[in-house]
Amino acid sequence: MRRIAGLGIKFTGEIALTPKPGPSAQELETLKAVLDEAKKVGVLVQVHAVSPQAMMAAVDAGVPLLVHTPHFGWLSFENAKRVAAAGVKQLSTIGFGVPVFGVFADDNKPRFRDGMPWPESILDGDGLGEEAGYKAVNARTSWDAGVIYGYGTDTNYDPKAGLEHELKSLNLMFSMQDIVKLMGPNSAAYIQMSDQLGTLDPGKLADLVLLDGNPLDGYWNMLKTKVVLKGGVVVDKRYGCLALLHFRFNRFQFFARVGPFALRG
Repeated sequence: MRRIAGLGIKFTGEIALTPKPGPSAQELETLKAVLDEAKKVGVLVQVHAVSPQAMMAAVDAGVPLLVHTPHFGWLSFENAKRVAAAGVKQLSTIGFGVPVFGVFADDNKPRFRDGMPWPESILDGDGLGEEAGYKAVNARTSWDAGVIYGYGTDTNYDPKAGLEHELKSLNLMFSMQDIVKLMGPNSAAYIQMSDQLGTLDPGKLADLVLLDGNPLDGYWNMLKTKVVLKGGVVVDKRYGCLALLHFRFNRFQFFARVGPFALRG
């Protein structure tokens, strides 16, 4: 942990806990030691807990960040409230158990994220694809309990296809207003960058994606990238130089003048 901190790394990779029947006493003892050292050197620990019992064991141990929504069993609202009260932040990855189409083959057959047949190929799955249902409902439970819930995916295929798959899965349980909050301010909070990212405010980084459509009309519009800006500079040269951007968001009009210009709404 000290070596990680010395390299300037602020987050651990995901530390896995045994989901079924749950983490062992030795696992939890090791995790607590990791958390103790991480706290001393200012590193945030991320845990991979994919069952409610593993998730709550991580929360009770003092883990600040969860990279998954559990998919092996139902998360109770009472436990979700405990997660929220502890200030633990969580990412989605709810597309894990949902079948993938059109990525590995154009044959209209459901596949797992590795291209193998669904549902029998779901990693450590119970065989019927129930992981898709657990994850989606548990996601809403966390959200309704007040957990700061952000965007995450663990696919290893084309990034845009992975984004579409996760958005499509989130669309089952969340409104578009929820999804915008989930992907913006909540995800920024998870990576400890709320002061720089997540909302369109003066003084924040002008790292922007402009869409050819209103995201509040449907998640598919979040896949229609029109212009990309990094640090206030257009990085997609196909659209040329852009000084003034006019777009609508959540019934308000904003004029975003990037670079040396100002922002008003």
